Amino acid sequence: MRAQGHQVLNFTITLVGLLAMKDKPGMRPLPHPAIAAPLSAVLATLPDILEPATTPHHRQVFHSVMLAAAIGVAVYEAYQWEPATLGQEILRALALIGGSAYLLHLVGDMLTARGLPLFGR
Repeated sequence: MRAQGHQVLNFTITLVGLLAMKDKPGMRPLPHPAIAAPLSAVLATLPDILEPATTPHHRQVFHSVMLAAAIGVAVYEAYQWEPATLGQEILRALALIGGSAYLLHLVGDMLTARGLPLFGR
């Protein structure tokens, strides 16, 4: 998937997902969709910055199922976190948005013919 495809995917899923979850009973507070969706689009290419697509076989550790699992756990922990200060609330929001943006990139890559390696090649 090209960078623009990742950006559109991240923006759309983040916006729709947060709007669908807004004001649901029992939900922990989530970042505002108007902030999270554009930031997710900006962060959509982070895996390709860390591991540039210089060859068709560029998917290594930063594009792996194991890293996706680790980031998924980190996003869950950030979601469960109850920040005590404004600074901690900002860190939590950045962890949720950044981690989700990274995961959405990997999901987009996983849906291509090349897929994702388990650990890297």
